[in-house]
Amino acid sequence: MENQKIYLKSIASSMQNAYIFFFSLGIYFVYIPWNLERLELEETDLGLWLFIFGVINLLSNQITGRIIVPKIGTRNIIMTGTAILAVCPYLLITVDSYLMFMLVAFPFGAAIGFVIPSNQTTISFIENKTNKIYTPLYQACFSAGSLSGALMAAYVIKQDINPEVTFGVMAIIILLSVVVIYFLGLPRNEESNDPIVKFQFPKRHIFIFGLLLMFNFATIGIIIDWSSLWLTRDLFAPLFLGGLVIVFFNAGEIVARLFASSFIKLLGEKIVGGYMSLLGATILFLSILTSNLYLIIPALVLFGLFTANFIAIVIRQAIKITTDPISLTVSNLTTLGFSGFIFGPAIVGYTAKYLGLTFNMYALCVIWGFNGVCLIYLMSRKQN
Repeated sequence: MENQKIYLKSIASSMQNAYIFFFSLGIYFVYIPWNLERLELEETDLGLWLFIFGVINLLSNQITGRIIVPKIGTRNIIMTGTAILAVCPYLLITVDSYLMFMLVAFPFGAAIGFVIPSNQTTISFIENKTNKIYTPLYQACFSAGSLSGALMAAYVIKQDINPEVTFGVMAIIILLSVVVIYFLGLPRNEESNDPIVKFQFPKRHIFIFGLLLMFNFATIGIIIDWSSLWLTRDLFAPLFLGGLVIVFFNAGEIVARLFASSFIKLLGEKIVGGYMSLLGATILFLSILTSNLYLIIPALVLFGLFTANFIAIVIRQAIKITTDPISLTVSNLTTLGFSGFIFGPAIVGYTAKYLGLTFNMYALCVIWGFNGVCLIYLMSRKQN
């Protein structure tokens, strides 16, 4: 009974941290055009920053899962990463040179690599101990945080509040999250004593699940980075509607993740993760064929609804079939997954030039259909 209370507090700690983490990112993303103009930077400069940020994030993922978590535990590294995050967005909007702007990418990328896999390790460990499903609800905090952060940014910009004030207050709120983690985070003596692991290539089944996550994160990155431009340029959507597409997609994801536990208990992980992903991809593909904006928008909502729990189910399935420590498994999965988020949208930047954005959206649907079929096959093979 005492363990149950500790676990529930830890789940609450990870969820509030994820929400505040993505709330701050949601605010900063809205300020990116303003910040580039302030520093007189080009889109290529932002591209280089994102590349550095991404590489540091991937390295941090690996170091966190293999060395840091086994050494000091998830709570300590989550507090460290969150404290770093409190400072980074403020630095980005106050630095006055190209060099300093680029240098902030290093601690920012490292902080996310510390926090996200460590929180997921905590959630997965508790799921393993209690045989309950928490990952989708935890991931709903990602969507809710980034969505509410973007809305808050729109509000403070409309009120003409000084960005330094906005990000200063945000830094204080993030530091309060560190205090919550200190009191509610999973105590070191409650965690599994995972050994420090030297780098080695992931085992075959973990690598396969990681590839599915890589395709997943790549397509999510494409939707976030390119769907607004696709709707406004190729389908002539009004600018405000193109900007709202992420809101629609996130809304579908949030609903699916809030009720994921009930869906999975009712239908099973194979249907929710595999068949529903295949259905979502099919609906979006067919809507694109019509070129009808008012069919594509609700299709994107359904796509978010049907595919939202794929990540959680892949992680759960990977952990079930491996003898590796949870921290190592999560580290390998998130490294492969986030590589898709970093490089997928970049690839579209080149293919769109020659094949168009609509072609890439068709390809996105095909990739998602492939993901669904692969997960169905892997889970059927495991059952047999």
